[in-house]
Amino acid sequence: MGIKKIGLIVNTKKDNGLGITQKLIKYLQEKNVEIFVSKQISEKLSDLKYLNTLKSPYKNIDMVFSLGGDGTLLSVARMVSTKGIPICGINLGGLGFLTQIGVHELNEYLELILEGSFQTEDRMMLSGYILRNDQRIKPFYCLNDIVVAKKLFARLIHVETFINEEYVIHYSADGLIISTSTGSTAYSLSAGGPIVYPSIKTIVITPICPHTLSARSLVINHKDILKIIVLSKGKDVMLTVDGQQGIDLEENDIIKIHESEYKTKLVTFPEKNFYGVLRKKLKWSGRVTS
Repeated sequence: MGIKKIGLIVNTKKDNGLGITQKLIKYLQEKNVEIFVSKQISEKLSDLKYLNTLKSPYKNIDMVFSLGGDGTLLSVARMVSTKGIPICGINLGGLGFLTQIGVHELNEYLELILEGSFQTEDRMMLSGYILRNDQRIKPFYCLNDIVVAKKLFARLIHVETFINEEYVIHYSADGLIISTSTGSTAYSLSAGGPIVYPSIKTIVITPICPHTLSARSLVINHKDILKIIVLSKGKDVMLTVDGQQGIDLEENDIIKIHESEYKTKLVTFPEKNFYGVLRKKLKWSGRVTS
C-alpha cells in the first residue's frame, strides 16, 4: 500500500507550540508525502509551504495520523472511520491502549509506514439512536463506549434493559456503560468490567455503582441488539459518546444500540502487542525468578 497523502489531526494542548507536528511535516515532505492539516493548524504554521486543508469527506487521504492521546484518536475515529481510512496513533502523553507509537519512536515507525511495513486491525464500533415520542433522534456511533449516567448531584438513575426485545434487568445505578471490546479497557474497566481482547467481537454492559450488588457486567454477542428504556423522571440523565459528545435524555426515551456498519482501521505493528501494553499500563508484576 503506497502512502502518498497523509492527514494530520493534532491535539494542540499536548503538542504545545506544535514542535512535534512541524518536525513530522518536514520529515514527510522530504519523503514526497502530501500533507493535509486543519485550517487552524495551517494558520498556525503559515511559514510552512505546501500544506493542504483537511476537509470532509477525506476521500483523498491514504492515512490519518492522530497526534495526542487515546481521546484524540477516539474523535478521529468518528471523523474518518465512515470512509475506511487507516488511523495511526502517535502518543504525545502517557502510554495509551490505542495510540501505539511514542514520540521517541517516530523516525523508526514512520519509515516502516512509508515502506508499507505495517498492519491494520479492524475494530468493531457501536451505532445507535434515541427514540423519543416515536421519532428517531440523535444518531451516534463510537469506538469505545456509550454511557447512560446521572448528571452531577442527581440521584440513582433507573433504566430497563432488553436484548433482542427480551427483558433482561432493571438497573438502579449511577449509570450504565455499553462498550466494545476495544472500550473494555476504558471506563468499563474502572467500573469493574472485564478486559476483553480487542479483536473479539462483543458488547459489554457494565453498571456503575449498582444499587443491587448482584448486578454485574454482562458480555453479549456482537449481533445482539440492546434496548435501554429511561425510567428516571425529569432531565437528570445524559448519554455520552466516547466521553466526548453529550445528549440529554428524558423519561421514556428509548436507546437502541447495535454493532455499527463502520469499523475503525488502526495501524499496528507485530511487536506492539496488546498484552505488552496491558502489563505496562496496569503495572502487572513481572516474572518470578528463583
